[in-house]
Amino acid sequence: MNVLIRQSRCFRAAFIVIAATFVASFAHSQSNPALARLQSFVEDTRAFSAGFEQTLYDADSTALQVSTGTLHLKRPGRFLWKYETPTKQQLVSDGEKVWLYDEDLEQVTVNDLADKVSGTPLVILMGTRPLEEEFTIEALGTEENIEWFELVPRTESTDFESLYVGLDEVGLAVMELRDNFGQATQIKFTGMNDEAILADSLFEFNVPDGVDVIGQ
Repeated sequence: MNVLIRQSRCFRAAFIVIAATFVASFAHSQSNPALARLQSFVEDTRAFSAGFEQTLYDADSTALQVSTGTLHLKRPGRFLWKYETPTKQQLVSDGEKVWLYDEDLEQVTVNDLADKVSGTPLVILMGTRPLEEEFTIEALGTEENIEWFELVPRTESTDFESLYVGLDEVGLAVMELRDNFGQATQIKFTGMNDEAILADSLFEFNVPDGVDVIGQ
């Protein structure tokens, strides 16, 4: 599998990860303190900034690629993933359009956010479906001061099997996506700031001069 294919899967995983974290509430969580905490996090966190380390593993748990960068998110539907290593790439959404910018390739791919939402947990990010309609959710307990939750999609028309969310005393600590190819994508967050004030202009993407645009 070449680097571009692996990187594409990393980006797709990033989409799914951030969508599944910031979603509408689920009523039955009120009877479970752990699920209530997850509910509170996804409802009360309107925006945040953080650093991240994203690792793609194969079916044998061998690390295939490690990426680092920063993430800024603002509900509804705005996010900016900036990959600094091993290559500089950006994934930007203004709530309507999504741009994937590869600096090395000097290429931008543009899609409607609605197209990315269809058939993925991103539909929940837009507030159209309750979380429990898309996933079965289980609180797994606490390990090393991280409280874990498992989210399993109810439909088989997705390219991932399960999503694990870990919360610590600060907020979102780590997430892991396991796909149908036997691979796993783990994202560890650092420097979480859920009091960040993020202007809408941060999520506006201006195509650099000389860059090829696909899909617009």
